[in-house]
Parts: sequence; C-alpha cells; structure tokens
Amino acid sequence: MPRQGLGHSSVDIYNMVTPGTDDPVWKHPASGQLMVGYQETRTNSVLHSQDATDAEAWTKAATSIDSTLYEAPDNSTTANAIKSDNTGTRNYKIKQSSLTLTTGKTYTVSAHVKKGTLGFARIKSHDGSIAFKADFNLTTGAVTHTSNTIRTQVDVMDDDWYRCSITFQATATTSAAYIEVFAISTAGDSTPDVAVSGVILLYVWGFQLEENSEMSTYIPTTSSARTLTTPLNDTSEIWDFDGADLMPEEKPSDDGAWEVSNNLVLNHDYADLGSELVTNGTFDADSNWTKDANWSIANGKATSTGSGRMYQSIPGLEGNVGTVVQVTFDIVERTSGGVVVNCYGGVSSLFNTVGTHSFVTTTTNSLNLYFNNSGQGNLVGSIDNISVKQVDPNNRWTLTGGTSISDGKMTVTGASGTSIGFQSMLVQGTAYELTYTVSNFSSSSGSTEIINDDGSTIQSISGNGTFTVIFTHSIASGNLIFRATSGTNSYQVDNVTVREYAVQPKDI
Repeated sequence: MPRQGLGHSSVDIYNMVTPGTDDPVWKHPASGQLMVGYQETRTNSVLHSQDATDAEAWTKAATSIDSTLYEAPDNSTTANAIKSDNTGTRNYKIKQSSLTLTTGKTYTVSAHVKKGTLGFARIKSHDGSIAFKADFNLTTGAVTHTSNTIRTQVDVMDDDWYRCSITFQATATTSAAYIEVFAISTAGDSTPDVAVSGVILLYVWGFQLEENSEMSTYIPTTSSARTLTTPLNDTSEIWDFDGADLMPEEKPSDDGAWEVSNNLVLNHDYADLGSELVTNGTFDADSNWTKDANWSIANGKATSTGSGRMYQSIPGLEGNVGTVVQVTFDIVERTSGGVVVNCYGGVSSLFNTVGTHSFVTTTTNSLNLYFNNSGQGNLVGSIDNISVKQVDPNNRWTLTGGTSISDGKMTVTGASGTSIGFQSMLVQGTAYELTYTVSNFSSSSGSTEIINDDGSTIQSISGNGTFTVIFTHSIASGNLIFRATSGTNSYQVDNVTVREYAVQPKDI
C-alpha cells in the first residue's frame, strides 16, 4: 500500500480530515501525528430483521408468529418464536422476498436461531436461477446438506443460540430474490411431521443479507434497509500508522506489497509438453525412418512422390497405449495430394496445405508413427520438422469420460456420458479463490459445473468468460473437479488458478 499524501503540501494533507466511504485518508490529530483513517460500509437488506411478525416483510408457510417476545442473543426481549400453524408433513418456514442481488457478487445470509420442538434449521436463498442452502444442527452446530454455497459459518452464542450463515455468489441480477428459514426435524428433511398446532418449532432473531464474503456484525433494521459506516482501527502489527511519528519521505523507498499466495494448480494453462519423442524429425540425415519406395530423405526434408508410407518406431510410445500426444509437422512443398498421420492408432484428418500442422491424439495400439499410409492422401511434396510430445507429461490432470487436453485448453463434454477433469490440491476447511476462463460453451441439456469431492457444487458453468468464486473445501479428499453430465453440453477451460483466500502484508 503506497503512502498517502505524496504530491500534496503538508497543509493539504492535514486538511484531509473528512473520510470518504471506504477510502483511506490522512488525519491530523491533536498530537500532530499523521494517521490513516479507514471506513467500511455495510448494508443489511433484510427488512424488519428482528420482527418476523411484520406481515408485509415476512410471509409464513404452515407457521405463525404471535406477539409474545423472548430473550434474544443481545439480552433484549425481542426474539420471535416460529410456531406450527398447521399439522402433518409439510414445509414449516418463514420467507422474505423482493430482495436485490447482482450477478457475480458475493453475499452472505445470516440468522440467529435457537431450537424449539424441532432441533434443526435450514437457511436458504434464491437468485431466481439457483438456490443456495445449508442445514444447521442447533444442538451441535454441525452443517450439512449444503448446496451451491461458497462457505457456511456458525457462531455459538449464549443460552443455546446459534448465529448461522451461508455465503454464495449470485448467478443472476434480480430484484425478486428471497431468503427463507425452515424449521426441520433432521438434516436433509424439509417436510417434518408436526402433529400439533401452536407448538414452538424454532426461535429466531436478527436476520441479515449483506454483500460480503462472510457474516459481519449484525445490523438491526425496521421498514428499510440500513447501512452503517464503521471506522476500522489500526490493529496491524506490520503497518503501524497510529503509534509512529510517520512522515512521507521526499523519495520513499520500497513501500512494500501485499503477499499473494502461489497458484496451487499445476499445468494451470494446459501448456505442459514432454520431451521430444521423435528421432531425426528434422531429417538431418537419411536415418531412423523406414521408407516405402516413393519416399526419400535429402536436403533436410522427406519427400513423397505418391502412394506409400514413411514411419518410425518411437520407444517412448511403443506399447504405451492411452498416451495423449501432440503431433506437429510442416508441409514445406506440395504439388498435389496430402498426408494422413497415424500416431500409434491416433489418426489425423487429411493435411493438404503448405504450412505447420498440429493435432492432439490418444494412442490406441503399439504400432508406429506413420506418414501417408497407402491410399490415404498420396502426397506429392515434402515435409519437415516432425515432432511428437506427450501432453500433460506429469499427469497433473486426471481425465475421464469425454474430457481431453489440446491446444492449451481442457475440453469437457457430456455428449457420451458424464466426463470430468480433476486435480488434487485442496485441504479440508481451507477457503480458496478460484479463477478460470471458459470458452466454446454449448449446452441444451445436462449440466456443467465445478464441484467438490463431496459432490456439492462450487459454481455452475453457464457461458463463456472469466469467472472468480470463493469457496471452502468441505471434506478430507482434495479434488477440484470440472464436470459435464450426460447431454449435449460441453465447454473448454483454461488458466485455472486456485489460491488460498488470504492476504498478508509484507514488512516495509
């Protein structure tokens, strides 16, 4: 963070005493020292956040909330009780609608809840396209049955209260989003069987919807959303602004930088290629190649005068079925015809133009690398610079189904069943920031998504672009999975970056 005030006179700096929203400013306290003031603004969009009896803000399903109030987590008598207003197997919930979300932004929904007759609560939000939810055990604080969330959080409070939250990234812009709180009897069961009306199912208080990556200090609201501006104190042990006689230097030295964690993804751009597998691919000598009658090697090129073939046995591929390789070569002269390449069973299309040609294929047998098989192309011309290299040589990515790597991208397609590409690098309980680029997206059925090992969705893929999502890895096994399910859906992914979601200031 560069020092503020350079280019201003000392009078200018001292006069900067009114902070702007979310802006660092210099102040001139009575001591004469310079300080950094920083303000954070936060907004709770939920209306009547601790009055669920309000009929305009809150709707109820099979429930009622009477005027009786109970002790809240802040020791005031302002909490509500959700009571059964119907009996049998059904949804028991309260809901607030007409909330605004913006696509790509991160939000957190939180509520203070306490068990009644039922011991579990479900918190849910919906952006008009996707639902985000989690189930909370109000005895142990355990969180299960998450869906499309970036993270969940539970704060244990006094008198059996829990503050529970879900964090998600909106996939659509809407003013018709909603939040819901369900009273449930067990995790995963959204329709408990309540036999008696008027029974307290849950106690609730302090609802909040905020644009934030985690739940922050609760902001009470009434008939409108409420925004608070909070000064942030200098509590850093690294950046000591409020205890030092700090003055800007005329020519400051290194101002330091924010540390950024390393990208955990190996071969993140799918560009890794192995060593050269072809011997004498530049035809420096008439050797290493077996030639039919119409092929010859001279003057640094291989020349064909018609049918026949030229081939070579590659020790790195011989007998190694299933290897993904990139084949590259130049047609340097052409009179007619073209050439077809068969690389250990992976057959190319016909190449019949002068220039550099490349294709990626998977070996299917233990034969040879062939050029111009009899009856396939019958090139009259010359080739040079033959290269064969293994794609993703260290097997950083595990590919199944219709997933493949070529041309610096991973293609995931569900056309022939579920296909996935994954890499293991995640640690349970750690928050990560994932960035990736999607191109050539196509879908009319099936689904495309990024998932955790437990099957929960990190983010759905619905179009081309570069996307960022923050999530917490949920289980012990550490795979990040790109997936397409059965149907006519496919996409290509590139530039995958995963970093731990934390920054630390460097010393200066």
